[in-house]
Amino acid sequence: MKNYHSFIENRSQHQSMKRKLLKEIISLYGERFYRLHEGTRKALDRLCWFAAEKGFCFPGSTYLGKTYEKSKGTIDRHLKELRKQGQIVTVYRRCPRNNGKGNPVHLFVNHPYFNHWVKYLQLDLESYVEAGNAESSCESESKEEKNCSTYNLSLKDFNKYIRNNVNVTLSSEYVPSFIPKAFRDAVRLFFPYADDIYELWGKVRLAYKMSGIDKPLEDLVSIAIQSFKETIFAYKGKRIKNTFTAYFFGTLRGLFTIERRREVQRNSDSVLFYNFLKA
Repeated sequence: MKNYHSFIENRSQHQSMKRKLLKEIISLYGERFYRLHEGTRKALDRLCWFAAEKGFCFPGSTYLGKTYEKSKGTIDRHLKELRKQGQIVTVYRRCPRNNGKGNPVHLFVNHPYFNHWVKYLQLDLESYVEAGNAESSCESESKEEKNCSTYNLSLKDFNKYIRNNVNVTLSSEYVPSFIPKAFRDAVRLFFPYADDIYELWGKVRLAYKMSGIDKPLEDLVSIAIQSFKETIFAYKGKRIKNTFTAYFFGTLRGLFTIERRREVQRNSDSVLFYNFLKA
């Protein structure tokens, strides 16, 4: 992979591609991005810089944490968020010592080389989606729940309480504004919590990026809603063998592929019947 030819030819193109990748991450975080610690923002910027050349990077969380004075856990948490929202796909190099997992390699979904790496590595992206869900579900649920009043907390302690207290479950009203209202309204009947809707929309973004459709995602919300309805129908019929999210992602991929074919066909027809009188 390191010997593959670079997508960029000079520093200007490198900077431009880095800004493109970072822009997608900023749009994901929204205003929250600018409230992140400066070291965290710089670490995300550095990830995009590393990935700009060939669409992947492999800096360790410990290296980024030491460089920008953040903990390894903080870097890992943000990488997990990027995976969850369809910004990166993480694969692991083979470890020659025990034939297990080696260091992680992060593939950037928004880079032009992403589809090349998916084919080159023969990745089954649906299994990666399922594995991500399993990772989330494996978190301990046996931790002792702490009930404490928020009235006497300082602002710093209150922020920690909001982040860590297991009793705080956000309703669909807290869904970020970049998620279309039509999608939120269609989903929240079955998934009333903000985290679940946020995760589902991340799969929509990933499937859209992989499809290569020229239309903006905002014009394809109806397809995302239809995919969700078909997944609900399959779930009710007990036809889902793996996870709900993996089936939803596969349905999205199928419908977006059909839409891409229609788009190519329309473009072909417009070239075939070009109006030379108006030219």
